[in-house]
Amino acid sequence: MKDIRLVIGDKNYSSWSMCPWLLLKMFDIEFEEIRITLYQDNTAEKLGPYSPSLKVPVLLHRDITVWDSLAICEYISEEVLADAGWPNGSKRRASARSVSSEIHSEFPALKKEWPMNCKASYRLKPSEGLVDEIARIDAIWSCCRRRFGENGNYLYGRFSIADCLFAPVAVCFDAYGAELSGEANSYMRHLLDNPFVQKWILLGRREKEPLSIAYASTA
Repeated sequence: MKDIRLVIGDKNYSSWSMCPWLLLKMFDIEFEEIRITLYQDNTAEKLGPYSPSLKVPVLLHRDITVWDSLAICEYISEEVLADAGWPNGSKRRASARSVSSEIHSEFPALKKEWPMNCKASYRLKPSEGLVDEIARIDAIWSCCRRRFGENGNYLYGRFSIADCLFAPVAVCFDAYGAELSGEANSYMRHLLDNPFVQKWILLGRREKEPLSIAYASTA
């Protein structure tokens, strides 16, 4: 058994499961993946031995259990990556933590109207509330790239936890046809070209399990 086990939901729908999975993959950390199909009659029973919240994702590291996607990414950075999960420099770190927390806790219209679905590929008109949220994300991406992206193609140059948190958003924007500015669209395209993002999407599209509701409410 590997020291690190990551419990995730369906790749097709579980946007928050994608975040720590992507971080582990990008930093070449070995882990055991445990996938549990969401919203089935026995889902809670299967999650019970792993997840105190009965939600995904969950990280199991030796005798430590961490749940909630951002908390898991923070833990991985601190305990496994010697803090390399965040960008270098206090200004970059402060910005990266802020935008990561914002996408994690805010944007209710996006999470309700445009849930992650790796199989989706059609234009879906956003509500006024969602238009405002898309504009805010566009501003985050554009501003971070202009201020901090000089040493690479990710939000803060090199890959970081912030990119993990926004990867599911990129999948949703691409699936439903979000209209973005040039800088934001360029970042989204680069994120979607990431080989591990592409692998997640491919595996999600291959899943066959039905989902009883439109959006997997994970954390």
